[in-house]
Amino acid sequence: MRGPARLVAVLALAAATHAQGAVAAAAERFVPADPGFVVANVRQVLPDDELQPLLAAWRADRHAEPESVALASAFIERARTLREPMYYGRAEAVLAPLVAKPASSATVRRLYAQLLQHRHDFIAAEVVLDTVLRDSPHDDEARLLRASVRLVRGDFSGARGDCTQIAAGGGDAAAPGFACFAQALAGGGYLERGKGVLDALPTGAGDHDASTLAYLLATRAELRERGRDLAGALLDYREALKLTPGDDSIRAAFADALAASGNTSGARDLLAIEKPSLALLVRSAALLEGAQRTAIVARADSWIALEASRGDRPHLREAAMLALAHGDSARALVAARENFESQKELADVRVLARAARAANDASALSALQSWLRETGYRDSVTEGILDETRRS
Repeated sequence: MRGPARLVAVLALAAATHAQGAVAAAAERFVPADPGFVVANVRQVLPDDELQPLLAAWRADRHAEPESVALASAFIERARTLREPMYYGRAEAVLAPLVAKPASSATVRRLYAQLLQHRHDFIAAEVVLDTVLRDSPHDDEARLLRASVRLVRGDFSGARGDCTQIAAGGGDAAAPGFACFAQALAGGGYLERGKGVLDALPTGAGDHDASTLAYLLATRAELRERGRDLAGALLDYREALKLTPGDDSIRAAFADALAASGNTSGARDLLAIEKPSLALLVRSAALLEGAQRTAIVARADSWIALEASRGDRPHLREAAMLALAHGDSARALVAARENFESQKELADVRVLARAARAANDASALSALQSWLRETGYRDSVTEGILDETRRS
């Protein structure tokens, strides 16, 4: 996700499997299509020296909020830095019993909402954040996170209201609040005004911490890209990634912009990192050829199959991208349409346009054009895809 959630610390052991469930699961074991696919790195998921005391403190009292928050936060950090998604599940298992209590703290509910957002349960995340803001209207962290969820869902007017309050409040949250406001403006049909807000913000190295500055630059890059300033977008993406090299959403957006500029070799190199996320894998699949492409496609297929076998909420955007790489336009359109029901970020808009064009589906193209007209949303790449469709 490319929203303000970058600025909020992205937020146990999973509940023991009952014997009956284990027997049922054994009947449908997941077998990767790629023999080199890593289901889990056992050494990375074992408790390390920092986790051991946190686990011990939590086990001593599993209903104590400070110990639970500390352990869940540590799990979330490891999920991000080690790229081990199962740590998110462990964090959720630690926090779930506390969130169920009416008197749970805002800290617990914010962390839990971030976990819900991570697994794309945006409606549930917003409900949790609504309760936080009902009790604490000036909780900027919760409001910024809710604005991020609303941006993802395409609720640009709702996000704009949240972002305005954050920006007006001043303090450390003002800069991300203004950037969030710019995104909401651009989503709601005011792309140039959104860019103007970002251009007015200071983006010098000493003006903000690294994560805040990366967010401002990546947001400006996206709006520049949507407004046909691809050269300016590439500069901003490059600087943002230097500041936060572990941010896969910025890396993916930068790779998309490089590919759009015709620099496919640069995009391939950017995506060639150790243990890439699914978002990076499916982009590599579209850019590689021959045996390399076959291997990457198999890894991505295995990843999506593993999600399905676990009953996880699927990554529909990536499933649509992978289907397009396979040349299966019908399957791509099904995934892209379902994805667009809950996610309306730039990559979601574009993959729906590409899938609808590839499938030559008039109803899907008409529905997307209607949404663009109703919201005023502008994106040069999507407009180009639709123009090509009308000419063909």
